[in-house]
Amino acid sequence: MGDRAIYCSAVMQQSHPGVYFFKHELVVSNLMRFEIERRTTMNNQDQTKKKITVRDIMTIAAMMVLTLVVSGVTGPLTLPFPFLYLYVCAGLQMFLCATFYLVTANRLNKHGIFLVWGVVYGALLALSGYIFLLPYFVGVAVICELTMTGKNTYRSPLRNTISWSVWGLGMMIGNAVPIWAAWDSYVEQASASGFSQEVFDMQIDMLSSPWHMIGACAITVVLSVLGCVFGNRILRRHFQKAGVLQ
Repeated sequence: MGDRAIYCSAVMQQSHPGVYFFKHELVVSNLMRFEIERRTTMNNQDQTKKKITVRDIMTIAAMMVLTLVVSGVTGPLTLPFPFLYLYVCAGLQMFLCATFYLVTANRLNKHGIFLVWGVVYGALLALSGYIFLLPYFVGVAVICELTMTGKNTYRSPLRNTISWSVWGLGMMIGNAVPIWAAWDSYVEQASASGFSQEVFDMQIDMLSSPWHMIGACAITVVLSVLGCVFGNRILRRHFQKAGVLQ
């Protein structure tokens, strides 16, 4: 802008007085055109940065692999203890995996993270035979995205805690969806996974009692919140100090 202004001033000083007004209007018009083009380019670049890219999806997928590993370990470890498995396991997974999510959210800082997360997770469950869980988790992801409305919300500890807790609540309820929607298929797969009759009985009791279900959801939400508190401390002490995250 500085070079253009000097050039335009020189042109106007050298111009004949009879055409000064015409050239002045031409210069102003050109400057306005240059400024509009500059702002349009910047806006296009900002919009491009806000979109989820293939590289972003790979980052989300890498973090999801870690969460699946945690789920694959905590599930079998708590299965011999029916209460822990049914009431605490989902919350424990949310607590342990909160840091993985927070790293992804703070690193990318883009809307759509939960949507990708929900589609991939739902698709994996659909491949296991529960096709109805794909639209369910996509719906949960949409609700999570709505809690992140605004600018730079994926770097807000409060917003991340709210959205992660909503996702945890969706996970807890999602565990019961196959029982409601496909009991026979669920029993077959659960029995093959080592479910005891005690687990089945306690699970039916939990789903039959609203208060038991509310208690399980409350435990999951509390552990999700604690996971975010712990995860944010790790981010501040290690990732942000090291310059890995902003």
